[in-house]
Amino acid sequence: MLPLPLRFDGNEWFIILCTIFGFLCVSLLPKRYPRAVCTLVVLFVVSVAIVLDHSIMTPPLDMYDINDYKKYELMDVVTYFMYSPFALISVYLYDKFNPKGFALVGYIIGWSALAEFFEWLATLFHVYTYTTWKLPYSFSVYLVATTLQMVFFRYTMKYYGRHNPKSETSPQ
Repeated sequence: MLPLPLRFDGNEWFIILCTIFGFLCVSLLPKRYPRAVCTLVVLFVVSVAIVLDHSIMTPPLDMYDINDYKKYELMDVVTYFMYSPFALISVYLYDKFNPKGFALVGYIIGWSALAEFFEWLATLFHVYTYTTWKLPYSFSVYLVATTLQMVFFRYTMKYYGRHNPKSETSPQ
């Protein structure tokens, strides 16, 4: 079983409140696509985050730690879901505005910058403790992750045959 936090303090409150607030915002969005698409996007984003984090935060690189322990803890799992509403809102707006060409490049850069800003906020609450990692490195990671997320969303929507922005299905 995963250990509980050493102390229930700022980083845990930041994670819990951001996750609740984020999913509350997503639940208030008008319906655009099937609930299954939302579930797949969340699973995809969480999977990408876990793979990327564990690639660079564990030995031999060991560039940063998440939360209180150097090892995996229960709140680390919740941390991955903290980014899910962020991803759901970004694909929701992507689906709504359908940016193409330079607009799509700007869209991905903008969301990557927002993700880096959010990570900076999380570092203020000690969600992340950098050892050799530097915050500016994250921008390139977010560029790749956001691009993969958009490609995955497009593929999923194509699979479901749901390119109609007037869809009456649920985004939750």
